Amino acid sequence: MRLFTVKERIQDAEFLFLENETKLTLPNSFKSFLKVYGGLAITENNFFTKFGAELFQVGQFMMFDEILNLTKELWLIHHRHLIPFAFDPGGWHFCLCMDNGIDSGGIFVNRWTDHLRENQLIKIANSFEEFIEGLTSSQEGA
Repeated sequence: MRLFTVKERIQDAEFLFLENETKLTLPNSFKSFLKVYGGLAITENNFFTKFGAELFQVGQFMMFDEILNLTKELWLIHHRHLIPFAFDPGGWHFCLCMDNGIDSGGIFVNRWTDHLRENQLIKIANSFEEFIEGLTSSQEGA
């Protein structure tokens, strides 16, 4: 069967626009991953936190327009530099934290549908790489 060259799902120009809008520099690993998987669902969609072995499932990775719009919304609501990149089957968002300080680079889940504002963000990984490397197709805890 013939194989085709796949166009990047999110373009460099879109990431540059997001970085200019937010005055942030996104990690190359983050951009490289979303260029390939933006808008897609994957089989290895289960993540168990090291902070209590709680299971989170990735429903789909987001495309540029969704990322940009929700980034602006999260800044207005939480005054935090959170860059959403995926959502779970129930609509919660996985976000890369770009704040200065201890949480910089960490991955948070925005549990906006089920929690009060002060409790809706929960840290689940210390880095984007830790999150991606921790994804598995298994639904059994670590």
